Amino acid sequence: MKGMTNNQIILNEAEKLAPATLHAIATAHHTAAEIEALAAQITVTEDDGTKHPGTIHDAEIMLAASELHTFDYWKKEGKSVKKYEKALIECYLWKYTTKPSKAQREAAEAEGKEAAPDPHYYPTKSHLFSCLQVESSRPAPEARFKSTAEIIAYNKKLAAERKAAKAAKEAAAKAAAEQADTKTALDVLKQTERKAKAAFMAVPETDRKAQAEALSVWRKARQDVAEAEKPTAAAVNMKELETAFNAHYSTLYRTHDDHDSSEYNDAVERFDELSGNDPQFTATVQAFTNYRSDFISSDREAAAFVMALDELEAKRSTPEMVPEVQQLCFA
Repeated sequence: MKGMTNNQIILNEAEKLAPATLHAIATAHHTAAEIEALAAQITVTEDDGTKHPGTIHDAEIMLAASELHTFDYWKKEGKSVKKYEKALIECYLWKYTTKPSKAQREAAEAEGKEAAPDPHYYPTKSHLFSCLQVESSRPAPEARFKSTAEIIAYNKKLAAERKAAKAAKEAAAKAAAEQADTKTALDVLKQTERKAKAAFMAVPETDRKAQAEALSVWRKARQDVAEAEKPTAAAVNMKELETAFNAHYSTLYRTHDDHDSSEYNDAVERFDELSGNDPQFTATVQAFTNYRSDFISSDREAAAFVMALDELEAKRSTPEMVPEVQQLCFA
């Protein structure tokens, strides 16, 4: 298991299934022609280094592995495990967490401190069910992938997202190095605002013109401070994003009017467009994926993500209240 991804683990486990079971799962959503085309693209490398063309059986293993998921995954897709069905595969998969270990918590507690977050993956026992073992009480939505070519293209997009996430991480490190200069600039703005306030307060109430000019300068300084203190687009709170995402996903699933909603269709189109053209958006998707330990793999999840991001951006863009000052009368 060490050094293997979850997909590789599932692929290895799928290889142990009976050929008849693999064939039934693979042909559930793929035609014989599609399976044959995939087999033609496969090259198998043996332990001794020898290579040979893939077979129909190899292709069916790959396709069956892509249809094996946990109970929670199927639940998110609006499906439930059929009554009396038992897990087809029991294995250990990697799960992401930021929680410190018990030993770390105890050590920190002994020092009178709070244990720091410890981002890491850990193995957890998982039970996998195939697409033949689940059902839905509602008509299934149109599949996100309609062909093997689309699956390959999607995997390439994920690779691009990982590359963009790496670039975003490097950019964040650079930004941290510049943080001291940014803090100094903010301190200067705050000092300017305090001086403008003092200047306004020092103007006699009888001098209306001078008071109005000083008030204008103070307000401008206050706005400069407010702008400087606003969080950047990269500072997305993943906990808040997940809460909003779950709420929007639940609404879309409950109403089940996805394809009749222009808002839904627009959100899906924006997700696909931004994923390929906006590095910041791509980095946010990757960070969210790491936070949840789960990919965004359906149109409904893509729409919910965009809607949640828009909701947080709207809240963050709400103007801050400026200090109340004496109302001036120029009558």
